[in-house]
Amino acid sequence: MKKFLFTYATVLSLIWIGYGVYALIANQPSAGVILGFGIAFSVCLFIASWFSSWIMRHYKRIDSMAKTMFTKNNKLRGVKDGK
Repeated sequence: MKKFLFTYATVLSLIWIGYGVYALIANQPSAGVILGFGIAFSVCLFIASWFSSWIMRHYKRIDSMAKTMFTKNNKLRGVKDGK
């Protein structure tokens, strides 16, 4: 899954950045904006891909941490409410 996500991100990044570079070379209007959007889009896509793979690697640990946090939270609420 990780390899697919990063391949997908790389292909889309190459398309957007390549189009931005082409726009600069062809001296099209708003070429800098297109290139800037392509770079920002690429960075966001790679960060989302990395975060997704990180979440999947640490899923069990995060899930157990969330369960303990919610259990402690419910116990504390029960004590506060006088239950």
